[in-house]
Amino acid sequence: MTRLHYFKGRGRAETTRWMLAVSQINFENVAIESPAALAALRATGKLPFDQMPLLEIDGLNLSQSSAMTRYLARRGGFYGKTDADALWCDMIAGAVADFAETSLQAAFQPTAEAAVQSLRGRFEKFGPKFEARLAENGTGFCVGPCLTFADVVLVEALTGYLEWVPDLLVGTPMLAVLYGQVLDLPGIAAYLNSAQRYPMAGDTYVIDAAGVLQRALPPHFPDRNRFVPVS
Repeated sequence: MTRLHYFKGRGRAETTRWMLAVSQINFENVAIESPAALAALRATGKLPFDQMPLLEIDGLNLSQSSAMTRYLARRGGFYGKTDADALWCDMIAGAVADFAETSLQAAFQPTAEAAVQSLRGRFEKFGPKFEARLAENGTGFCVGPCLTFADVVLVEALTGYLEWVPDLLVGTPMLAVLYGQVLDLPGIAAYLNSAQRYPMAGDTYVIDAAGVLQRALPPHFPDRNRFVPVS
């Protein structure tokens, strides 16, 4: 059984879930909900850098989200047709990782207004670049003539933006079309409508992650050091 270990939420494991979904690979979310559970996972030796997520698949223990994404892309045939395609996939995925960071941090912002402002500003930088790439490629996809993992990770990142800013794609029609196409893929559609899809991150996710890691909460939370061990 394929198992994905992470906090009880989307976070940095979500791109891996989408790649599993697009390949229609059944998997189990293993939610790590306490410091003891994290310590037990670390004690297994399966985390080479003591960091989550951890993907157990094909007898392997995979660490680092970008490595998981690329492994699943190669496994599922989503890495393009040529070396040049693969290079473009990697370049786009790298840009998407930078782009996605703002949506990953949105729930940690002090107000919804601050989150939306940050997201709009980041999209103004990256959105036109992604749109231009789609226009340059000319096939409706980011790379080559068919779907690659670059399309999947880009659309996954966009979902994190659109939950906060629903009208964001009005000025980027090709991105909007790609977004709809990826969401309609059978594996993706099934995942998004399943119980395995965690809800949009909010205060509960932020608090849960801080509790597991025994770290301070963002400054706007009351009693922000509630999980920090007393020395």
